[in-house]
Amino acid sequence: MSINDPKWYIVQVVSNHEQKVKESLENRIFDEESFAIEEVFLPLEKKLTKTGKEKYKIIFPGYIFVKVIMSDASWYVIRNTQYVTGIVGSSGQRTKPTPIPEKQIQTILKRIEASKDITEVPVMDSHKVFKTNYEIGEWVIVNNENFSEKEGKVINIDLENQNVTVEIDFFGRTTPITLFIKDVVKKVK
Repeated sequence: MSINDPKWYIVQVVSNHEQKVKESLENRIFDEESFAIEEVFLPLEKKLTKTGKEKYKIIFPGYIFVKVIMSDASWYVIRNTQYVTGIVGSSGQRTKPTPIPEKQIQTILKRIEASKDITEVPVMDSHKVFKTNYEIGEWVIVNNENFSEKEGKVINIDLENQNVTVEIDFFGRTTPITLFIKDVVKKVK
């Protein structure tokens, strides 16, 4: 891989404006080829509501992914796109951001592909109720395929739906994620 090959970068955006930023950057791709933006990616995951309707949810609110050759021109265009707040890995003072490994993008793509296979509404087994041995504010370790071994703080417990919301550090930012209670274990001090 040469220095002029496009690489993936994470762009921080104002929440609820991810789609607008994606469209703005895609329009710039067609306007001027000199920016070297190859692809703009907003990871969406298919979910089914309790009524069985399909709904797409942004996996990483506040972030989009851009595959680009990070030249001065492309860096300028991305940073100065409306609703962009920064590029992850850039410490300011004109330092260019650090790309993320292709492996991380492949993991996200596998998760999206797996969500497309959902065909029925998940039904909780009424005979299998998970009890918690932790409380709000306690630290837990996530034990599922997407966020394996991540540590986070419990901010909400929903026993009725068997869910727990945990704040984890993701791309240098605290992000709340909702998981099944069975997917977290109490962190041993």
